[in-house]
Amino acid sequence: MACNLALLNPRNRENIASVLRSGQNLGLSTLMIIGGVIRDKYKGNIHKFAHQMDTQDGMSQVTVLYFESLSDFLKHLPGRTTLTVVETVAEAQSLPGFCHPQNATYLFGPEIAGISEKELQQIRQHFLDLNQAIPEAYQGSKCKTAHLKYIQIQTPASLNLGVCAAIVLYDRQAKKETPGAVS
Repeated sequence: MACNLALLNPRNRENIASVLRSGQNLGLSTLMIIGGVIRDKYKGNIHKFAHQMDTQDGMSQVTVLYFESLSDFLKHLPGRTTLTVVETVAEAQSLPGFCHPQNATYLFGPEIAGISEKELQQIRQHFLDLNQAIPEAYQGSKCKTAHLKYIQIQTPASLNLGVCAAIVLYDRQAKKETPGAVS
């Protein structure tokens, strides 16, 4: 079961370090960082970030990749993955009832603004284009195609990015230990 996390425009390195630390303890395979502080402060050099913030050597257990833009990330999305956007949108399922995909990539937006409507539309369009040439019989619940899902953590106010990622990873790990809880 592959578990990947992507952070869209994270605003500070402490949040990334927190996600990396939680991830190495909760089964994360790959952490993908899109723009944000890595672009702005480190000019895209993920190695400078690692030198300063990887206090528990998480990068020896979790692969960390950097992408300049959302479109670059979408072009390099792992095959057969289910991109699971963690955002408060109408189509989002509540986390407690969510059945985690076996091969998942969870996408988190910036904690203050979230993922913009323009970015959400870009993601939707990417999946429409991606699945356009796939026969309908192979879409839907088939594991050999890429899928798009939405989940949300229902709280009265926005959560810190690191906390939100840890909650999703913990939920996935806990459900994995319950037979039939991860599809």
